[in-house]
Amino acid sequence: VQIGMTATPLRDDNVDTYRYFGNPICEYTLKNGISDGFLAPYRVYRVVTSIDATGWRPEDGQADRYGNLIPDAEYGTADFEKKIVLLQRTKRMAAYISEFMRGKEYDKTIVFCVDQPHADEMRRQIANEKYEIVKDHPDYVCRVTSDEGDIGKEHLSKFQDIETLVPTILTTSRLLSTGVDAPTVKNVVLARTVESMCEFKQIIGRGTRLRTDYGKYFFNIIDFTGSATSKFADPAFDGCPAI
Repeated sequence: VQIGMTATPLRDDNVDTYRYFGNPICEYTLKNGISDGFLAPYRVYRVVTSIDATGWRPEDGQADRYGNLIPDAEYGTADFEKKIVLLQRTKRMAAYISEFMRGKEYDKTIVFCVDQPHADEMRRQIANEKYEIVKDHPDYVCRVTSDEGDIGKEHLSKFQDIETLVPTILTTSRLLSTGVDAPTVKNVVLARTVESMCEFKQIIGRGTRLRTDYGKYFFNIIDFTGSATSKFADPAFDGCPAI
């Protein structure tokens, strides 16, 4: 007799598991886990920048930071950091994260960005906002993407250690959305859109570990893109904000 258990929803790269075991005969949902006291409930903060709210259009003949002419078009949330890079938008996000963590500067936080350059810029802007801490703790905020290699793995290992203060904030793109056990994560930040329900559940899962012995009874989701808000309304999502 073989029993298969997984915390990963069905997706393209694990279909063989489901093909071998068949459809689940029992499912224990996120909502069940929170209701039964095994998983951390969460609060959702939807933050819409003025640029996201109204969209953005370049002025006639406007060039980017490299001197390239910006194509005339109306740009929205899904375009930012992909078709158009707006440094001011990233600065505003970093400022909000910094203010949100005021008085809770060492709450472990993961910021999910659009791509590796965006994660690097976000790291830089948060470091600027938290300069007084960074000057004493240079690794307070770190980027962890595939480009960092062994250095990134070391940052992640220290971040996962419940006894360490720094790194406190990690910026990433997709690397940390799965397979990362960081039980004291208190803030999950979405600075990019998330189209896949499977990926969304996995990102949310970074914060669902309870550690009441370290004062973690719940976690926060800060959503700059509307991804969280829209996914919670989807019937395929099995849990809504609990507190």
